[in-house]
Amino acid sequence: MKRFLITLLLVITTLTASHAQAVTVAVFPVEDLSEGRNGVNFVLTELLRTKLQGRGMDVVSTDDVVSYMAKNRIRNLGVLGKSSIYQARESLGADFIMLATVSQRQQEPVASIGLVLTFLRTKDAHIIWSEAAGVSKADVTKMFAVDEPQSVDDLLSLLSKQLLDSCPQPQDIAETSQSLIVESVRLAPKYVQAGNEVKCAISLRPPEGHDTLSQVLLKIDDNTMLDMVETAPNQYTAYWNAPDKEGTWPVDLILVSQTGGKQAYFLGNYQIDTSAPAVSLSVSGKQVDNFVAFNTSLPISPVWLKPEPLSHWSLNIQTPAGHIMSSTESFGPLPPLFIWNGQRADGRKAEDGVYDVVLNVWDRADNYAVAVKKVLLKKNPPVPEISGVPEQSGIQITLDSADKSLVDFWSAEFIYTDGEIFFKSQGKELPADLHLPLPKTSETRKLEAVITMKDVLGNKVQKKIDDLQQIMKIEEITPETQMQQEWFPEF
Repeated sequence: MKRFLITLLLVITTLTASHAQAVTVAVFPVEDLSEGRNGVNFVLTELLRTKLQGRGMDVVSTDDVVSYMAKNRIRNLGVLGKSSIYQARESLGADFIMLATVSQRQQEPVASIGLVLTFLRTKDAHIIWSEAAGVSKADVTKMFAVDEPQSVDDLLSLLSKQLLDSCPQPQDIAETSQSLIVESVRLAPKYVQAGNEVKCAISLRPPEGHDTLSQVLLKIDDNTMLDMVETAPNQYTAYWNAPDKEGTWPVDLILVSQTGGKQAYFLGNYQIDTSAPAVSLSVSGKQVDNFVAFNTSLPISPVWLKPEPLSHWSLNIQTPAGHIMSSTESFGPLPPLFIWNGQRADGRKAEDGVYDVVLNVWDRADNYAVAVKKVLLKKNPPVPEISGVPEQSGIQITLDSADKSLVDFWSAEFIYTDGEIFFKSQGKELPADLHLPLPKTSETRKLEAVITMKDVLGNKVQKKIDDLQQIMKIEEITPETQMQQEWFPEF
């Protein structure tokens, strides 16, 4: 953080020349949005004051500024109304006001930082200079990733360079009070795909007696100048298509007077991004028939191949036919983890079957990418299937799962009605063949069967057959007795 503050203070050194006449500046408490709504950073505020004093400026004390804010009920940082600016000139004796905002500071999921600096003139409540700069790890790639930034601290030097490049020279500020003022600039979009339209709109305020302008030009690259169209008095607009080359492109304003004089202003940067986000999906569960299967909850994790900030995203759970069962969406970065509990959007349980997990993402330039993963939802237990064929030496029993569930455990018990176990067996694979011995010829008790099955997801069921004769395939058994079967699903 110290290195960041020191680097940031270099910006201030370009705002005044050593021979310039001393002016009074009121540095308002620095707004730090990374600390939440109306977060304040007094350490940065004091360091800015100290640096401005070192450049020969008279700086209003922080206590006086805070007292002024309390007296005038100024509760929001980073912005001032015109009446508050005029009042600051009278109450604090300030010629200029400096506002600063830490707009973003995060390490995950992509290291990034943003900053806004603004100088206001109190005599007319106009912005003398303002610039917003931001940088993320995704903006910087190097051959073989050598010295590639990994953290917010690593990005500070890049951010400082952007600010220094956009900061006016001392003579520009000295002239600003007597020359034409750029009151507002709108350069949009900030991030754009190659070939898409970019717009720049400005508002000028020429002081009394200023030379009449003969040309208002926009310099969009080293070789291209555009004539800006005056859409209203002192308001100009220009449009152009972004070039095919990726990177950050500066935009400069060139004002040409009828007497031949020229003034140049840096208006801002925009970034061309031609690459779609590189993201895939990872899901956790059991591998069943080439699908990742689950029965209660499905963890879904986005996997970045090349991390970058996003403008917005959506996650859909849908059938192979495209019918959306559940969805969520938001702006900004992706959450590191999603959990689908197998429910539809209306809260009802989704039916067993194959579903597509579809992740849609759009980056800041609106480049689109999609990642799809097929999964199998199976909440219902296996369906036991049992049949028997009498043989000369016994009874041949065949066990199977009617729905072809991947069973990892089964057991079969054959019990007389009084509880005596006649035969039992268990295993892990189906179908399974069991050979039961023949009961004694004198045996009059009925044989019951209890079949238990559990699939690889833990779904378990138990089936009871009251009379083994019900499953026997014997031609002599002609009474088509109604099967009495009991089912006991376990969840």
